[in-house]
Amino acid sequence: MTVIPSSPVLSAEQQEALGKVSVFYQPPEVFNEMISGHRLRFGLIADPQYADVDAEKDRHYRNSLNKLATAITELNDVKLDFVVTLGDLVDRDWQSFDPVIESYEALRHPHAVLIGNHDAQVISHHLAAQTPALGLPKSYYQFSLPGYRFLVIDGNDVSLYCNHANGDDRQLAEFMLDELTECQQSQAQPWNGAVGRRQLEWIEQHLKQAKAQGETVLVFGHYPLTPVNSHNLWNCETLVELLCRYQVRAYFAGHDHRGGYDRVENTDFITLKGMVDGENSLPFATVTLEGDVLTINGYGTEISRVLSL
Repeated sequence: MTVIPSSPVLSAEQQEALGKVSVFYQPPEVFNEMISGHRLRFGLIADPQYADVDAEKDRHYRNSLNKLATAITELNDVKLDFVVTLGDLVDRDWQSFDPVIESYEALRHPHAVLIGNHDAQVISHHLAAQTPALGLPKSYYQFSLPGYRFLVIDGNDVSLYCNHANGDDRQLAEFMLDELTECQQSQAQPWNGAVGRRQLEWIEQHLKQAKAQGETVLVFGHYPLTPVNSHNLWNCETLVELLCRYQVRAYFAGHDHRGGYDRVENTDFITLKGMVDGENSLPFATVTLEGDVLTINGYGTEISRVLSL
């Protein structure tokens, strides 16, 4: 039987109800000795969105398992400090998690997972069906290596994916969406969400600590923040201002399968392409940060970039 370590973001009841899926809420166990001087290198995967269903439009859901296996094999051949999956491991159905978990068991690097909107919907429905009902977990945490601090943020914090066991969060989400719709904001879509007040305070606390300790900060979130588009976090402008104020080096996201890039002040905002799109296309990336130079090595259709301050 696989023993799953307890997660700081799950209650004992949530962990028991989620079973093997709990592993996706476990912060990665990164190793200080893996980092070489000031050079950092990690892998990125976005939106495998597996489901055992026929393709719809350009989304080839079944193909994601083979794509994921290929990407993991490629990443295993590279010396990396960790790998981040930027959300939407599955598209639908609780049973979709089993083959995805099996695929990731082949990954030999520490692994940080973000909960995407599709993941959150499936998990929330599963937890709401428990007796008593359990709320969607808040899935934000931090981890670090010498000289670096990494923040994993949760854009499902305030969203329509919350269930009635999440207290007022879903009601707040409905209010926020109505307000954004009235203001004709492009991110006013039900498939997006927001970072709540408590999480914003948590983010700023860590940014202050990192600045005081001279650490370089990288932030990972499922929802893009910029440029303006229909897939952005509902309160994206608040996050952009906060990250730029503390000179976060880069923010990485998925969700918008087209990918994207923007720079605001000295912060790069990178959105990876979705793995599920295309019958055979296989976008993923490795990222190297050395000094002020951020190098993205794109595989498949993912765009390679050299970003210096």
